[in-house]
Amino acid sequence: MAFVFTGALVALAVVSQEDGKIHIERVAMPEQLQRCSTDTDCILVDQISCCACQAAGAQGAINSTQQDGLRRFLKRACRNRGVCVSVDTCQGDLAAACVEGRCIVRADHG
Repeated sequence: MAFVFTGALVALAVVSQEDGKIHIERVAMPEQLQRCSTDTDCILVDQISCCACQAAGAQGAINSTQQDGLRRFLKRACRNRGVCVSVDTCQGDLAAACVEGRCIVRADHG
């Protein structure tokens, strides 16, 4: 079973408005970060949103050549982020795979 942290995945950025309320803005991940041809194109990363999986965030899969692109994207998307908490949600049984031209996360069965 593949986890769909991929195309539907969005980074969440907390944006405070002048009305004093907190609003959530969804920012789509650039498609090129996840493009692939084979499983070996993809790597598992510990941070696919504003918080790393060690801080209640999520793991994800990207093209191995796009680590800098992901870092730049998260820097822009998360500039007004909320607080990350010290809760480790990292899973050791995940692997990156290329499915239909997109890097995804799936359960690693060995």
